[in-house]
Amino acid sequence: MKRIGIVGAGAIARTHADRIKKMPGIELAGYYDIFPEAAQRAVEQYGGKVYPSLNALLGDVDYVDICTTANAHKEPVLAALEAGVPACVEKPLARHLADCYEIVEAQARTGTPLFVAQVVRFFPQFAAAKASLERGDIGAPGTIRTVRGGSPPGGGGWGSAGSARTYYNDFDKSGGVILDVSIHDIDYQRWCFGEVERVFARGLRFAGKNPKDHALISLRFENGAIGHIEGSWAYPAGLWRTRIEMAGTAGLIEWDSLDSQPVEWRIQPDADSPPSSGAASPLADTDDPYYREIAHFIDAVENHKPMGVTAYDGLMAVKISLAAIESQRRGEAVRIDGFEEAN
Repeated sequence: MKRIGIVGAGAIARTHADRIKKMPGIELAGYYDIFPEAAQRAVEQYGGKVYPSLNALLGDVDYVDICTTANAHKEPVLAALEAGVPACVEKPLARHLADCYEIVEAQARTGTPLFVAQVVRFFPQFAAAKASLERGDIGAPGTIRTVRGGSPPGGGGWGSAGSARTYYNDFDKSGGVILDVSIHDIDYQRWCFGEVERVFARGLRFAGKNPKDHALISLRFENGAIGHIEGSWAYPAGLWRTRIEMAGTAGLIEWDSLDSQPVEWRIQPDADSPPSSGAASPLADTDDPYYREIAHFIDAVENHKPMGVTAYDGLMAVKISLAAIESQRRGEAVRIDGFEEAN
């Protein structure tokens, strides 16, 4: 039985804990959070224990899952690497590019396995589109367009909704919709089409519309292909949408989360009862993307396989995201080669 500990006790930690509890041969050891009461609430829901310090957790587990806010990733990631504890870290790798470089250097120097949880690579629809592209089903890639958006965030997890809203509304901490949401699509498009030459972006970040944020991003890949990304925190409450379109010289791939679910039902037990309806996916636990990414991380460590998302991949996703934010600020395209984050 291998033991995994979680650092952080917010919404994404709850998502990860739920999946970890379903994994055979894995024990959820417990949690460390700078707010012990949040860690205690996590223990009450999923078991384990509250660790008094990061070092105490690292000394008691086989793996660590870092689920803090982005601006607090660097310290636990570096501590895990130096302690030789294989680490999974939620995206983005870090809030700032300099921190990403420091993490990449530490990983290379220590050799400690590090996985960056860019979960979109593990969604069945997005993984199937990538596999189809690699088989040559649509010929040479030409364009890719992805959409990911919902209402402004700020609830869930074992912490308070108010603290979550405060974090996401603070651009200096969260990086806004591009670094929190569109980074998924930036990573996915780079995974599919290769390195990015330049980025151009427009949006609401600097328009004084907080907490609403919306971005339109264009990527020019080194192979000449074009990527389009729409990321949003401006949708009505309760609405969440993702979409992918990929076009090549021989075909088109597309999928939209607004399409009908695989299983739908409408039930009326008797004439006097109101009808009920619903929809669900018949996917097994092992098909869940969050389960799949954590299982991939553990399998890669145990069997000495390459990580599906490396520290360098995490760095490049942050770099392109920050360049997109800078493009919004400047009102012009920004080249990725040579880009460094402004102080």
